[in-house]
Amino acid sequence: MKLKQCCFTAAATLFLLSSLCFPQKMSLPVNYKGDAQIEVGNQFIGIEMHHSSPALERISLYYPAANSIDQSTDYWRRDTTHVLSLGLKIGDGKREEIGFQPYEFSLTPYSVSFRKSDKDKIVEASYRFASSRPAMVVSYTIMNKTSSSQPFEFDTHLETSVRTSHSFKLKDSAWTEFETEGSAIYTNFDDPQTQNVQIFVANAGEVPVSYYSRGNRRAFEGELWVSGGLDIKEKLIPKSNPGSPAAKFLYRKTLAPGEKMTVIQIIGSCRQNEGRAIVSYMLSNYKKEIADFEKNVLDYVTGKGSFKTGDAYFDRSYNWAKAVLSVNRHYIDGTIRPMPCPAEYNFYFSHDVFLTDLAAVNFDLERVKSDLEFTVSLAGRDLIIPHAYYWKDSAYVTEFATPDNWNHFWFIVLSASYLRHSEDTLLLRNLYPYLSKSLSETMKNRKEDIMWAYRPDWWDIGHNYGPRAFMTIMAAKALKDYVYISSRLGENLEDLPELEQQSEKMKEQLNARLWDDSLKYLINYFEDGSEDKHYYIGSLPAADFNLLSPERKTELVRTAEEKLLDKKLGIYTVYPMDFHKLIEYLKFAGNEAGDPFLYINGGIWSQGNAFFALALKAAGRRQDAVDFVRRIMTLDGIMAGPNGQPAMYEYRNGNNKDPLVYGKVDKPQFMWAAGWYIYSLYNLFGIDENEWNVSFNPFLGKGQKTVSFSLNALGKLFNVTLSGKGNYIKSIAYNGRNYPSALIPEDMQEGKIAVTLGSPGAPYIERTDARLVSCSYKGKTLIAELSAFPGHKNETRIISPLKPKSVLLNGKLQDGNYKTENHNGIYEILIPFTHDKGIDKIQVDF
Repeated sequence: MKLKQCCFTAAATLFLLSSLCFPQKMSLPVNYKGDAQIEVGNQFIGIEMHHSSPALERISLYYPAANSIDQSTDYWRRDTTHVLSLGLKIGDGKREEIGFQPYEFSLTPYSVSFRKSDKDKIVEASYRFASSRPAMVVSYTIMNKTSSSQPFEFDTHLETSVRTSHSFKLKDSAWTEFETEGSAIYTNFDDPQTQNVQIFVANAGEVPVSYYSRGNRRAFEGELWVSGGLDIKEKLIPKSNPGSPAAKFLYRKTLAPGEKMTVIQIIGSCRQNEGRAIVSYMLSNYKKEIADFEKNVLDYVTGKGSFKTGDAYFDRSYNWAKAVLSVNRHYIDGTIRPMPCPAEYNFYFSHDVFLTDLAAVNFDLERVKSDLEFTVSLAGRDLIIPHAYYWKDSAYVTEFATPDNWNHFWFIVLSASYLRHSEDTLLLRNLYPYLSKSLSETMKNRKEDIMWAYRPDWWDIGHNYGPRAFMTIMAAKALKDYVYISSRLGENLEDLPELEQQSEKMKEQLNARLWDDSLKYLINYFEDGSEDKHYYIGSLPAADFNLLSPERKTELVRTAEEKLLDKKLGIYTVYPMDFHKLIEYLKFAGNEAGDPFLYINGGIWSQGNAFFALALKAAGRRQDAVDFVRRIMTLDGIMAGPNGQPAMYEYRNGNNKDPLVYGKVDKPQFMWAAGWYIYSLYNLFGIDENEWNVSFNPFLGKGQKTVSFSLNALGKLFNVTLSGKGNYIKSIAYNGRNYPSALIPEDMQEGKIAVTLGSPGAPYIERTDARLVSCSYKGKTLIAELSAFPGHKNETRIISPLKPKSVLLNGKLQDGNYKTENHNGIYEILIPFTHDKGIDKIQVDF
């Protein structure tokens, strides 16, 4: 599907998500004065800036294929190489470079506006984006603050050489054209590796007095570059003799005191036969395009689910995260798909999509369905799912997930969660062959019920084969989710007891062989049998997935606090941070892991913080978990930390020995960071989700009176309100009718659910390892119908203010086969049993 066929039509606006800045009932902009890295964009174009400067370091262009305008040669120093220069001369004064200094700015996930003032002038710059066209709108406004009229000369210089996606090859041979409509420069690359891209820069505000289209090819590293200064000659690069391109414009206007000049540039990319039509449309419609884009994002934030805690930190961050999920979608091969961030990583990463969608299942099932369908559409004939999909050297390329790739596990985990929330068995039947293939691929690395892998932990670099805690944790979880999916679909029923047993064996061996009693942590081994003494964040999900005893959950969290926690920033990826010394042993590609406290060598990542928060919850430390998320993962919490800025980031620099870099953010608008934040909110305040069902496990923190949120479950939409105080549920009302279950039953109609905490008013089912078909409590008898496959082992827990007199399973008395504990007059009744029928019935008499 080509963009000219699908993306310039009215129907295509369904694909095109947006940004905000025309606030309606809700306003997202954050005003900031510190040093910050910025990324914003739309589905076709993304930009990157550093040190709060409006001068761009990178423009990522996604249409017609991924290219970037980027002069950097060192990834770790990319903040020093600009592609845009802005100059200003007032009266007889010297030309001043006005773009490279830090500015105050106002930021949303979809736009940014800068402002700087001195005694002579006010300079404002903004970057906003179109809804249906591959373009951004850049505005520069300069106001005369002097007491007299002055001639103002303003020049812009944008390098338009490009680098290819993935290979990052510099393409600086192009020919240029000039069109009087919009005083536009068109830069054309006759190179299939760029998909023969055309880059356009047009003017919708002040008309330039001169232009120049030759670049200087020299990267800026702290010095000015304006080729030829203000002596700009009108010159194009002929097609017969292509050269290094740029788009340079000079503007002149005499300004009275308080008067302004406004330069508006429309910048974008397209095929060579599309540019003039796009520019002509944008010149007349750029205001509407901006308004539509920003309205679409606001509509997604306010209309596609909600989560309100009454705490401004949590609630503003939820809205921000939703906006990130809306904005971080890019064009790729004729469609719009989720991507990690606006300007870096021009790839479709299935891992990033899967992790983000673990949150989205709660409020946006259409998104998750579309993502799962797209992912398997990229699978090979052997049904192996992709790890990544991207444009490289004249073609779209798929990297397939290898047997030790964790994408296989997350694919299964997400698919199961989607099924629990949606009841979409039709899609799952279509996915099932791919899910089965993913499971069989990963099991190639199962040795004595421990998973072996080449990567040290959860990332995709390094190469030293050995037993891995993270992969064993994921395998044990994914096996149970696969069993659930198979049971729901009626597939491979005869194999399910054995697969369930495999998961239990992995849990046993995880504890027996990878738990180190001296370190009080789950650890890894190398292929030579030596113990890997690193503490990794990949061990933390064992607590959330209930693979450890309560005592070990507590110990795991305490060890993480001691070894991995920076109290101001969050959880290091690894300790000790010595990967730079193990490049040869772990077979890293040079210093790709980063120096100490950078990237995966001890950087602080969003999923590590989420893993830790969920582990705190699993260890019974609910208030600590809520406090941690508020301090470490919210927008305001991140801004309040060392070198903080408005961001939901990929990672932060954890080097507390250097105050200049401590807490610095890299890739400030990261999709899965937004996803993990939302996922944490749902799981800390509202719900639990095991392999068989979604249940309520509410918590209200200090000072909280209510929490409300929307929830998709069992294919129905519920609006949930939590209130009260306490460790138990006092009552649950479904559409105004009390119901004795924290699990949403299959026979419940969608609508409103009110959960009140406090001393239980009646018995209720707190959790079960099965699907709840129906439940009732009448005349001091609780009856529940539970669905699973024959041979499935179940533990059902009931909370009651009354002591049970008897328990029956399918009409048979269970004397001695259940356990009752009295906690200050509240009874916890644990009923273990093996399913015998398709639907088994528990009856408890009180």
